[in-house]
Amino acid sequence: MYSSLVLSTALLAPAAPVPRDTAPNATGPAPRVLALKADESGTVRVMYTVPIKQTVTSVYFEMEGNNQVQKQIEQDVVTTQYFHKTLAEFNGKFATADGSPLTCDEATARVKNGATVLASADGKPISKAWLRSVGADTVVMVAEGLSHANVQWGGDPYPSTPAPQLTLLTANDKGTVLAPTTNPAATNNDGYNDEVMWNGGGRMVRLRGGRFNGGYYGGGQPTEVKVAPKPLTEVKFDAFDLTGKLVPKSEVFKRLAAGGMVVVAGDGRMPDDTYLKGFREDVLVLIGSELVIPIAPIDQTKKKVSEPGFVKRNILPIAEKAPAANPQLPQAIPVLRAGVILK
Repeated sequence: MYSSLVLSTALLAPAAPVPRDTAPNATGPAPRVLALKADESGTVRVMYTVPIKQTVTSVYFEMEGNNQVQKQIEQDVVTTQYFHKTLAEFNGKFATADGSPLTCDEATARVKNGATVLASADGKPISKAWLRSVGADTVVMVAEGLSHANVQWGGDPYPSTPAPQLTLLTANDKGTVLAPTTNPAATNNDGYNDEVMWNGGGRMVRLRGGRFNGGYYGGGQPTEVKVAPKPLTEVKFDAFDLTGKLVPKSEVFKRLAAGGMVVVAGDGRMPDDTYLKGFREDVLVLIGSELVIPIAPIDQTKKKVSEPGFVKRNILPIAEKAPAANPQLPQAIPVLRAGVILK
C-alpha cells in the first residue's frame, strides 16, 4: 500500500526536471577559463592585455582676431597594458576544485602538458557552485589581475581559439530559461560566424567562411555594449557536448529547464580541447555570437565636474609656443598634439 501511495504521488506531481549542471546558488563572478601549457623552456606563462579607459586632456589652438586661443577638452580614451606572467608571478593561491591545496610548483606540474585552469575573476575564492562544473582535480587559481584580461591565443603553447566563458543561465518564474546576450555587431571581433559545417557524425569540423588568426581575445578597440537577458529559445546558437557532437535543441532545453551552467565559445568555433579538459562530461558547449559577452575595459575616467561641452580657454600671445606634454602622464595614455585652427 505504501509503495502504491508513493507511486500515485509521483504520477500526480508536476514534471520538474533538474539538469545535472544546475547551480542555482552560484555567487560572485564566473571564473575565467584558461588553457595553460608549458613552453619549450618548461615554463607556464599567461600572456594577456588589459584595456583601460582613462580621461586625457587634448590641447588645441584657435585664432580669434589677433590672439591665439588655447583650448583644452577632456576625452575618454581606451589604452592597453600588456602582461606576461609565470604562475609564480601572480602570487596567487592554488588548489584543486575539490579543495585540496597545491603549491605553485605542484599546480605548474599539473598543467605543463596542457590543462584547464579556472582562475578567479575578482581575486576572491571561487564559489563552490561554479566549481561543480569541473572535475575534482581541475586546478583552480585565486589571484588578482584577470578580471579584464584578454588572454593570448593562437600559436603553440597557446590555445588555438579565444577563451570560452563559463556562464550561468537562469529561469524566470514562468520557467523560461534566460541567457545574457549582447549585440554581436558591437563586439568588434571578426571571428564571429554562425555558419558551421558538419561531418557525418554530427560533429562540427569548420566554419563556412570567417577569418581566424591568433591574437588576444576581443582584440581591437574595446566597445561598450549593452548586456541584456533574453529567452534562450530566441537566441541563435548551436550546442555540443565536450567531444564536439551536436546536441539537439530539444535536449538542450530539457536539460536547462531550470537553468544551468554552460560553456560559451569565444567565437564561432568549438573551443580548443585544452579549455574543456577539466569540465564534467555533461556540460554543454554553446556557440552563438549573441552569447559572447565582450570584456569591458577598466574604467578609470574622471568624474565630470563641469557642464557638458565646457571648454577651458586661455588667451596666449601668438608667438608663444604650445605647452609640452605632461611628463607625469603614463606612457600608455596618448596626449594629442596642439594644433592651430585659422578662423
